[in-house]
Amino acid sequence: MIRACALLCLVVFQVAIAIEIDVDDVESIKKAASIAAYDMVSYYKGNESGQTPGKLPEPPYYWWESGAMWGALINYWHYTGDTTYNDITMQGLQFQVGIDKDFNPQNESAEMGNDDQAFWAMAALSAAETKFPSPPNPGDPSWLSLAQAVFNEQIGRWDTTTCGGGLRWQVYQINGYDLKNSISNGCLFNIASRLARYTNDDHYAQWAVKVWEWMEEIGLIDQNYNIDHNQWSYNAATVLMGASTMYNYTNGDPVWRTRTQGLIDAIALAFFPDGIMKDICEQYDKCNTDEHSFKAYLSRWMGQSTQMAPFIYDKTIALLKSSANAAAAQCTGGSRGMTCGLKWFLNGTWDGSDGVGQQMAALEVFQSTMVRYIGVPLTNSTGGTSISNPNAGHNSSAVPPAQRITPPTKGDKAGAWMLTAFIAIMAAWACWFMCISAWESGLTGAATAGAFREKIATVMDVKGKGRVVKTGAPRNKWIGVDHVGSPIREEKRGSRYRQRDHFA
Repeated sequence: MIRACALLCLVVFQVAIAIEIDVDDVESIKKAASIAAYDMVSYYKGNESGQTPGKLPEPPYYWWESGAMWGALINYWHYTGDTTYNDITMQGLQFQVGIDKDFNPQNESAEMGNDDQAFWAMAALSAAETKFPSPPNPGDPSWLSLAQAVFNEQIGRWDTTTCGGGLRWQVYQINGYDLKNSISNGCLFNIASRLARYTNDDHYAQWAVKVWEWMEEIGLIDQNYNIDHNQWSYNAATVLMGASTMYNYTNGDPVWRTRTQGLIDAIALAFFPDGIMKDICEQYDKCNTDEHSFKAYLSRWMGQSTQMAPFIYDKTIALLKSSANAAAAQCTGGSRGMTCGLKWFLNGTWDGSDGVGQQMAALEVFQSTMVRYIGVPLTNSTGGTSISNPNAGHNSSAVPPAQRITPPTKGDKAGAWMLTAFIAIMAAWACWFMCISAWESGLTGAATAGAFREKIATVMDVKGKGRVVKTGAPRNKWIGVDHVGSPIREEKRGSRYRQRDHFA
C-alpha cells in the first residue's frame, strides 16, 4: 500500500513538473522551447577546452546530427529572439566548413554521405533565410555560399550510370556507395528549391524539377506521394519543404500545389495516428540514435512549409499543436523532471529515453506551433543579405581528382585479372633467373640477397615506372625495408648518412 502511494505521488509530481505549454500563447511556447533548447545543448561539449567545436560527442552522435542541431538553434533564435546560443552556433558551423568551404572537412570526409553534407548546408541556408548574424571574420564563407558550394558539388555527383540518374548515398566508395536513397536526393531537392527562391535563379529550380522527376520515375515518390518503400518522417519532411518552396517560387503553379497537398495528406496518414506524431520505429522500440531526431525535421519543415504554401496551414497546424501538447506532457524525465523522451503518444508518461534527438524533436515541434507569428524566409530581394557565390565549391566534379573512386566495370575487372596473372608469371620467371644467376656466380649469403633486391628493383622499375637506386657499390649497405615493404639502403656520402627508398 505504501509503495503504491509512493508511485502515485511520483506520477503526480512528474506531471506537476512536466514542461507546460499553451500552444495558443506565444510566450508560453517560447518558455517551453527555452527549456527544450537548454537540455539539448547540455549534451554539446565542443565549446569546452580540448574539444572539437561544432561536433557533438561521437559516439553516439554522428557528424550530420551536429549540423542538424545548429539548424534547430538557428530556428530557435528566429522564433524566440533569444540569442543565448548564437555564439556557439556561429563557431560550430564555421569550424566545420573544411578547407574548400563546402562542409566536407578532412576529419569527416572518410565517411561523408551526401545527406550528411546536406544537413549542414540546410542549416547554413536557414541562416541566410533568417538573416542570422553574418560570420565575423573577412575570410569566413557566407551562409549562402556554403549552401551553394554543397549544391554545386552534389550536382557534380549526379550519376547517370545507374538508375538513369540520382545521387548515391555516400560521396566516396565506402559502405553505402552503391545505394541511391530518398534522403540524399530529397536533401538536394530541398536545397535546390530554396536556393531558387532565395536567389531567383532558375538554374536551381531546373535542378529541383530534375530531382523530383527522377525520384518519381524511379519510385522513391509513389503515386500517393509516399516517400520511399519504408516511410521515414524525415524523408517526407525534406521533400515537403522542397515542394512547398517550389509552389511559392512558381507563384502558385497548380502542379506544385497538387504535389504539396498530396505530400501533407500522405504525411498526416502515415505519421499522425490519433493526431500525434509517431515515427515507424517507435512502435517496435527499434529507434536508433539517428532516428531519435527524425521528428525534429518533420516538425521543422511542416511548420515552414505553411509559410510557403498557406493553403496547408489549417491541417498542418492542428497536427503540430496536438503533437506539441503530447510532447510537453511526457517531458518529465531527468533530475529536473523536464527531460523529453520520444514516445509522445504515451499519455504523459516519459518513455525513459533521452538525448539530443529527443530534445531537438520537442524543441522543433514546440516552436513550429507559432510559425504564423514569425516572418517568412527572406530572399535576396526581400531583405536577405548573405553574399552569393554561384561558383562556390571544390570543383564541378565535386570530388578531388586524387580521391575520386568509381566502381570497376566488368572490363576493368577482367583487365586487372590478366595484369595480375602476367605480373605473377614475370615474378616467378625473375626469381628463377636470379637464383640461377646467383648460383652460377657463386654468390652466397648477403651477396645473394643483394642480387635478389637489385633484380627485383629492375623489374619493378619496368612495371611500376619507379626510380631505381642501384646496388652493388662497396659503400652501400642494406638495412631493412620501409613501411610499404620496399628495401631501404644506407648510402654513404662523405661523412653523412641518409636513408632512401629503394623504389620511388
